[in-house]
Amino acid sequence: MEKHELLAIIEPMFYDKTFKEISLDMIWKKLDMKKASLYYYFPSKEKLLEELIIFSKEIYKENIINLTKKSPKDFVKEFIAFPKKNKNLFSIINQSWYCDNEQMKEILKSWQKEILSIINLYFKEKLDFSDEKVFILLSIMEDISKKRCIYWECPMDIEKITNEIYLIFNIK
Repeated sequence: MEKHELLAIIEPMFYDKTFKEISLDMIWKKLDMKKASLYYYFPSKEKLLEELIIFSKEIYKENIINLTKKSPKDFVKEFIAFPKKNKNLFSIINQSWYCDNEQMKEILKSWQKEILSIINLYFKEKLDFSDEKVFILLSIMEDISKKRCIYWECPMDIEKITNEIYLIFNIK
């Protein structure tokens, strides 16, 4: 198996549990491989998480780029659904409870800025939104998205929520 295939299998584990809750034993059992084989790919749990975050970020960024080819309505709806649907770690990892490595937090911040710039440009071009308006919209979308991740099910009708977002931001 190639490393990216292993990471695709491992990612949902880290989406469902925190770094501290997962052991390498759990991982090699999930992968149905020998411990030595896992160490061949990842010399430590920390190195595995580092590579997993990079892997997950690339998938997340690719999704954002793909969303920029869609209508603003579809962008909003699919952005909110993406983390849960894909169990994407990057979409939730920047929360303070997950990552306690200061160097990684700085890297995550730079990646967040990179993705924000893509989203910002999209909404500026499509709907002539100001930076502030995009920031507010993104904050709302991320918050709803993360609540869906954390609680597994949105406590309200997601269709009604997205319709309210369209109304508030005049998204057609």
